[in-house]
Amino acid sequence: MKSNSQINIVLTNEKLEKGFEKLKNLGFKLSHFPLIKTLPIKLDININISDFDCIIFTSKNGVEYFLKNKLVQKTKLNDRYFVCIGEKTAQKLKTMGFKPGYICKRNYSEFMSEEIKNKGVLKNMKSLLVQGSLSDNKLIESLKSFSNTEKIISYSTELVTKKYSDLEKITKKYKPYVVFTSPSSFDSFIKFYDASKVNLVSIGNTTSSHITNLGFQTILTSKMQSYEGISESLIAFFNEKKQYELSKN
Repeated sequence: MKSNSQINIVLTNEKLEKGFEKLKNLGFKLSHFPLIKTLPIKLDININISDFDCIIFTSKNGVEYFLKNKLVQKTKLNDRYFVCIGEKTAQKLKTMGFKPGYICKRNYSEFMSEEIKNKGVLKNMKSLLVQGSLSDNKLIESLKSFSNTEKIISYSTELVTKKYSDLEKITKKYKPYVVFTSPSSFDSFIKFYDASKVNLVSIGNTTSSHITNLGFQTILTSKMQSYEGISESLIAFFNEKKQYELSKN
């Protein structure tokens, strides 16, 4: 039976987040190889930020790149109503000096629209949805069905195009647990590495479905769509696995 220090966990998200610290503290062997990168892009000049009463954010990246944009910084936003998906996005907004007006409880955009509609959050407001380049139009179309909402893209997500020799060695030698926090991170991974030779761990149903559609299977999908959620799900998984191995002996 392996100890925690013998279990290799590979993180593929852009930044090494604090949400994974519990895994490190418990002695798991963590490696970080970013497989995606985000970059700011020019905002649509046809959209006047001053026209909107409410700004809707679905990610921390959306908050950061939008509020740091020079065009946005020319607009006074103190009187705007901010809607955030989840506590992490709301916390990012707070660190940048703004107070969230409403925080959606579930970290899935597919439930965000339903919650906003039921709570009447966007009633009598003109709203702007801020997302990244890889977002589809499901959320904006749903919001448009009951509110006056437009969409703007504030950042792009690109795949890392280099191969990490150390990551390749780890995948071949240890059969690690590789954590994917987005469909794009998995797309980047399979360009250079054999996904059938590792244990695939996903942040949520959207990423897991994407992996499955490409012909692979995840060994674990996080119950909560957050870095902390992945950590807790992995810890529970390994604890259960240890109990199973003990019961066999």
